[in-house]
Amino acid sequence: MRLKLKYVLPALQMLLAVALLVWTDRWQLALMRLQDMPGTPPSFTLLIAINAPLAMPGALMFRYLPGWWDHITLVVAIGIFWYWVSLNIESWQQSRRVFMFSWIPLRLTGDAIAVGIGTMWFFVLSRNRAYSLPVPVSSPDWLWFVPCFGFPMLWGVTLILLFGRDFVQCLIPSKDE
Repeated sequence: MRLKLKYVLPALQMLLAVALLVWTDRWQLALMRLQDMPGTPPSFTLLIAINAPLAMPGALMFRYLPGWWDHITLVVAIGIFWYWVSLNIESWQQSRRVFMFSWIPLRLTGDAIAVGIGTMWFFVLSRNRAYSLPVPVSSPDWLWFVPCFGFPMLWGVTLILLFGRDFVQCLIPSKDE
C-alpha cells in the first residue's frame, strides 16, 4: 500500500510542529528562571519560518487563546495548510495549475491574497534588521539564520510565481480553453 503525499506531509509537519512547540515551552521555562523576558525561542522562529504563510493569520489569532488552545489551533492550522500544499503539488503534477477555486472572481481573490502574502515576506525580510544584516559564519547563530531567512524567502518566491502565474492565466485565458 502506497502512502499518499496528501496524508503523510500534513502528518509529518504536525509532528514537527508539536516537537518545536514542546522545545519552545521547555526553552522558555528554563530561561524564565534566569531572565525576566528571554525573547522568542529559536525553535518558535524556525516553526514560523517553515510555515511562513500562516504567520499573518497566526499573529491575529494565536497567543490570544486561553491555555493550550493557541498551540492546538496552530498545529491544526499547520495540518490544514500542509494538506492544501500537498493538494497543490498533486494538482501541479497533473495539470500544471494550482489547486484553487473554480469560480473566477474567487480564484482571482485567492491568487491576489497568496501573491500579497509572498510580497509581504519580501518586505518583512528586507526591512527587518535581523534579516538584513549579514551574519558572520563564525557566529553561533548562523545555523538558525539560514533556515529562518531561507524558508520565508522560498515561500515568498513560490507564492508570487505560482499564484501570480495563475492570476495572469485567469485574466488572459489561453486559446486551448
